[in-house]
Amino acid sequence: MQQDDPSVPRRETARRKFLSALAETGSVRAAAAASGRARSAWLGLRGRDPVFAAAWDQALEAYVELLEAEADRRAVLGEEEPVFYGGKQVGARARPSDSLLMFRLKALRPGRYRNGADEAAEALTVTVRDFSGGDGDA
Repeated sequence: MQQDDPSVPRRETARRKFLSALAETGSVRAAAAASGRARSAWLGLRGRDPVFAAAWDQALEAYVELLEAEADRRAVLGEEEPVFYGGKQVGARARPSDSLLMFRLKALRPGRYRNGADEAAEALTVTVRDFSGGDGDA
């Protein structure tokens, strides 16, 4: 367990713990528990202190970046799955996620992967002509 620096006031130590836990978990409840202070106290401070509110937003942005990195890893490298043969596990293989990869591409390059796909679908038009030579009655 990390020792608190006695030269840093307890209030500042609690803020650091809160913001660090928020950046790691994305959960205000978990961050409050890690700091030893009530969730409502942190919410109140956020409303009163714009500097703290900005630090809170930065911590949440750091958490989102962690999630994005994990999504990228799973999309490309995949999750390891066991391989069975004859009812016994004989190995494992990584299974990348095509759907997660497409989701990330759409998020990172919406003009290319989201709008482009919509435009291509709209551009497809099928015209049916009657080449039978008749008057159209069957």
